[in-house]
Amino acid sequence: MTKILIVDDHEMVRDAMRELLASIAEYEVVGMASSLRTALPILEKTQPDVVLADLSLEDGSGTELVRAVRQAKLKARVLIMTGFRDSFAASEAMKAGVSGYVLKTRPTRELVEAIAAVMKGDRYLSPTIALQIPEPSQTPRAPGFSDLSRREGEIFRLVVEGWSSKEIARRLCISIKTVETHRSNINRKLSVRRTTDLIRFAVAQGITVAPNQAANGVEKTV
Repeated sequence: MTKILIVDDHEMVRDAMRELLASIAEYEVVGMASSLRTALPILEKTQPDVVLADLSLEDGSGTELVRAVRQAKLKARVLIMTGFRDSFAASEAMKAGVSGYVLKTRPTRELVEAIAAVMKGDRYLSPTIALQIPEPSQTPRAPGFSDLSRREGEIFRLVVEGWSSKEIARRLCISIKTVETHRSNINRKLSVRRTTDLIRFAVAQGITVAPNQAANGVEKTV
């Protein structure tokens, strides 16, 4: 029996996933959570085999569960299920140590395949995303991009999604001053000066940006 913990901040998604997985005899949903904060005690109590988590949660990234699993010395595999279709989000998640990355827009059979793959010890990347990610040797990184720390990368993602410094501070439980310091470091490392320049940089790299951000003087790529 494969024990699964579902972590998603949308109740409808959690319920749908629970019903889907409950229909498969070898799967058992041992808990559900809407945030990192509520997921951690359930994770340690139930010790699931797979943590099925959204990438973007109300208080952080689903990839942070990888660190929680390691710190607790658990064997759970973290499988991200998300709507972020860009290769940047997938690459960063896989680099953070997740076992799989599945798109919410894909058929449910792909999620079942992904769970089976990670339970065998394999890493799973949605075919739609895999086609966008060339071999590492063929993937030149933009100047300064690889210099971003994990936290800077996380804040970069939130900025291009349209979050303000105040909202980011509240979500990550850090001060606004700390957020602004990170943003200054991001701008310096990426050689940009304004948020609009940062959005243009993201679009040029094929990174998904918020519609209102793309419309703010930036032409969004398809």
